[in-house]
Amino acid sequence: MGDLILVRRFVPLLAILPALACGEAVAKPKPSPLDGIGSKTSAPGTEGDRPIATQPVDIVPARGQSVVGALERPVALRRFFDSLARLEAGQAQDDVRITQFGDSHTAADIQTAAVRRALQTRFGDGGRGFVAIGRPWKRWLQDGVRVGMSTAWAPEKGKLERGKLVGDGLYGLSGIGLFTRQHGARAWTDVTTRTSRAELAYLEQPGGGAFDVIVDGVRVVRVSTRGERTSSAFRAFDVAEASAHQLEVRAVGDGDVRVYGMSLDRAQHGVVLDALGINGARITTALSWNEQHWAEQLKHRAPALVVLAYGTNESTDIDMAQHVYERQLVDALGRVARAVPTASCLLLGPPDRAIDSKDGWVTAAKIGEIIAAQRRVAEAAGCAFYDQLAAMGGEGSIATWAAEVPARAQKDRVHLTREGYAQLGSSFASDLMRAYAGWRRDAGLPPSTSRDLPVVPSSLPPAPDGLDQQ
Repeated sequence: MGDLILVRRFVPLLAILPALACGEAVAKPKPSPLDGIGSKTSAPGTEGDRPIATQPVDIVPARGQSVVGALERPVALRRFFDSLARLEAGQAQDDVRITQFGDSHTAADIQTAAVRRALQTRFGDGGRGFVAIGRPWKRWLQDGVRVGMSTAWAPEKGKLERGKLVGDGLYGLSGIGLFTRQHGARAWTDVTTRTSRAELAYLEQPGGGAFDVIVDGVRVVRVSTRGERTSSAFRAFDVAEASAHQLEVRAVGDGDVRVYGMSLDRAQHGVVLDALGINGARITTALSWNEQHWAEQLKHRAPALVVLAYGTNESTDIDMAQHVYERQLVDALGRVARAVPTASCLLLGPPDRAIDSKDGWVTAAKIGEIIAAQRRVAEAAGCAFYDQLAAMGGEGSIATWAAEVPARAQKDRVHLTREGYAQLGSSFASDLMRAYAGWRRDAGLPPSTSRDLPVVPSSLPPAPDGLDQQ
C-alpha cells in the first residue's frame, strides 16, 4: 500500500523523471565502479559525441531508506563515497570535488568552510576551489580569500525587471560574472590558502577583448577572449606553492571582457569544496541561467557531488503552490543530471527560520512545507537529503539559538552566527563520514584509518549581517 501511495503522489513527476540522472541514475552502458568521473581536461559541453543538453539517461532507483543522523538516503551517495575511497587508497586520478549552490547561507562560506576543513583534514587538501576574482557584490567575503576591483568592472547577472529576471544567462558557474571594456580595469583576489595552480574561467566571444593575468605584481600571460562563437573558456597557470598570492586580471581595453572567477588548486589530490551562493537566491535563480552555458561550466568542473542548498527565501513565498516548487526542484536537478550524470546529488534542506507572532518567535510554517517537498523530490530523483532543521533540534531551535549567550543565531532568526554555522557544518561532515564508514563496511572494505574529523574549525570569517537579500 505504501508503494502505491508513493506512485500516486509522484504521478506529476513521473513523466519528467527520465531527465533526472543524479546520484542513482546511470547512462547505459553502466560504467564500472572504477570508472572515473571526469577531469580538468574534459571537453566542455559534450558527453561522448552528443550535446549534454540532449543526452538521454535511464533511472536506476536506489534501494533502502537508511538514515544517518540528519542524512537521509545515504545510499544515493555511493559514487561520491567510491571517489573518497579511491582518494583514501591513493588511487585517485583527480581531486574529489564538491560543488554547492545556494543562497546566503552558502555565500557566507562559514558552514561550508567547516565542512571543507573537516573533509580536507580527513582526506587531504586539494585546494581552495572555485572563488570570485574581483567583487561580485559589495560584501562578498569567503574563507581564505579577499577580493577587490576598480570601479570600471560591473557585475554581470540577471536583472529583475517587472518581476522577471532578464539577461543573456551567461554568468558562469556561480551565476555572477564581471564585465568591463575599459583599458586598465583591475580585478583581484588575495589568496591566503596554499595554492600551486589557478584556472580562470571567462567568456570567449566575437569581438571579445584581452586581459593580462598578473601574479604578485608580475604579468604572467595575456589572454584573448576573442573567438568565432560565444562559449565558455578556461586558462590555467601555475604559481609557486605558497600560502599567500595576489592574482589579478587587468583589461587591455580592446573589446568586451567577461570573467567568471577562478579555481584554486594544489599539486596533491584531495577534497575540494566550492561554495557558490548568492544572497537572496532561490532555486529559480539557477533556472534563469542559460542551461547549455552553465552545463559547460559544471561539466568542466567535474564534481563528484553536487549540493543544492536553497529554501530559506522560498519559505517567504507563502502563496507559492507546492507542486510549482516541486517542479522547480525537478527542473534544477534535471539540469545537474544532464551536465554531470555520474555525479552524486544532495538536497540540503534549509535551516530553521522564525517569524515574530503573537505567541513569540515561532518556526515559519512554510519551512516545513519546503523541507517536505525537498525530501519527496530527492527520493524521486535518487538524491540524498540532509535535514538541517532536524540537525538544529527541530522547530523553534533558531529562536532558542538566538537567545543564547553567546548566540548561535542572529537576531533576524534567519541567519546563524559563526558558532551556529560551524556547528551545523561539523554535524553535516560528521553524519556524512558516518555514512561513508557504513558504505565501506557494506562494500567489504576495511575500516578507514584516516584521522578523525575536527570538531570546530578555526579562523572562519564572520557571519553575514542582515536579511537574505541580494
